[in-house]
Amino acid sequence: MISLCCLKNTMKMLRTRQNKGLGAFISIVLITVLCSNCTTPTEKETIYNQSFDSGKAIYEDECQKCHGADGNGIGTLYPPLANSDYLQTNLDKLPCIIYNGLKGEITVNGKKYNWEMPGHKTMDEIQMSAILTYVQSKWGDKKGAVSYEGARMVIEKCKASTSSGL
Repeated sequence: MISLCCLKNTMKMLRTRQNKGLGAFISIVLITVLCSNCTTPTEKETIYNQSFDSGKAIYEDECQKCHGADGNGIGTLYPPLANSDYLQTNLDKLPCIIYNGLKGEITVNGKKYNWEMPGHKTMDEIQMSAILTYVQSKWGDKKGAVSYEGARMVIEKCKASTSSGL
C-alpha cells in the first residue's frame, strides 16, 4: 500500500515533467524511489503522537498560565519545568503532584518557591496519560506514551496520598 506522502510526492513530480511519452515509466520509477523514503508511523508512534498532542493541549489550558509556554515558569512565583532539577528528580511523583496539587516550599534549580499549585482531581486516566506524556517528553527526558492503564493506577494511588509535600 502506498502512503499518502508517496502519492503526493509522485503527483507533484509528474506534474513537473513535460515529456508525456515517458509518463508510465517515470511513474513507476518515482513511486519506487519516493516510497522507499516515505515511512508510515508505527502504531506505537501514532499513539505517542496523539497522546503528546493531547497533552500539549491540556498543558496549554491548565498549566501554561503558571509554568509558561516554554516551561520556564514565572519569576519567583511559579517554578520552571524546563531544565528543572526538581522535575528530573521527581518524575515518579509528578502524577500525584498534578492530581493532588502541591503545598509547601520547594527548591528548583537553587531557587525557593512557595506558591500553591492546585490539584486536578477531575482529570481522568486519558487526560493524565496525555499530560504525563507531554511533560515527561518535553522536559523530563522520558520519551514514549504513558498508558491509560498506568495512569489509572497512578490516579488510584494518588487519591490515597495527601496534597502537602510529596
